[in-house]
Amino acid sequence: MRGREEIRVRYIEIDQMGVVNNVNYFRWLEEGRVEFLRDMGVPMIQIEKDGTFLMIVETHCNYLAPARYDELVILETWISHVGTKSIRFDYLVIRKDRSEVIARAHSVHVCTDKSGKSKPIPAELKSIFMENKEDDI
Repeated sequence: MRGREEIRVRYIEIDQMGVVNNVNYFRWLEEGRVEFLRDMGVPMIQIEKDGTFLMIVETHCNYLAPARYDELVILETWISHVGTKSIRFDYLVIRKDRSEVIARAHSVHVCTDKSGKSKPIPAELKSIFMENKEDDI
């Protein structure tokens, strides 16, 4: 299963060269991840209320082509790995009008308690993650 979010590039997200500033991609990734979790039936707010936090320990983004003001892009989000204490989300940012991949990214999250101490992913949550994980391609 993949999450899909349509994003219109806002003026505030571009730099002096007229392209999306790199930091905004990471905001988009978070937006995609939060909505993807909601679509799976496990909203981030509920995960945290249940005492589990998904701490980001790694992010990576390859910028392949620029996105510009007012363009529509599609953000695809999916789970590519579920470990004992960690989960990896992968992302594609695609230019909507040409289906051109303009960025590839991933983020790795460690499951923690409120104090930040790592812990195993709770069984029910892990089951949902595994049900929605994409096989390696």
